[in-house]
Amino acid sequence: LIYYSLYHFKWNQIVNQIFGVLLIVNGLIILVELPFTLQYLYHGQLYNERLCPAWILVNYTLFILSIILTAWTSIERYLFIYHDLFITRQRVLLHYIPIILFCIYTPSFYVGLVIFYPCEQAYNLYGYICSGPCYLFESVPCLIDWCTNV
Repeated sequence: LIYYSLYHFKWNQIVNQIFGVLLIVNGLIILVELPFTLQYLYHGQLYNERLCPAWILVNYTLFILSIILTAWTSIERYLFIYHDLFITRQRVLLHYIPIILFCIYTPSFYVGLVIFYPCEQAYNLYGYICSGPCYLFESVPCLIDWCTNV
């Protein structure tokens, strides 16, 4: 199914490319993030505290990237329907650059907040996503995260 979806996908049509990127991101959610969640739901805890930053990073990055790309898909669909000539002329600026920027911005933002933000990490192995990253308990980074990404 994955091979068929990616091999027979019409990548050369600009209208479909954002759906291909969404297919890849959501496939990564299933392949990378879901095993963490299933292991937590089955055992009721995460066995190793060293896995917490990876789980938080993968969860936040992939889900927010999926949300941002879905929002951009709706904007891009509007442009394709009502301003087809404009988006065809500005293809690089309105199609490729936003997708690339979103795919670079989201992981780098969460690597900065989850891994490098200077706060005391207190992971709870019995909480979902280890009860979240420590920056959520400080008002400024939490507010920046909610206002810019969610």
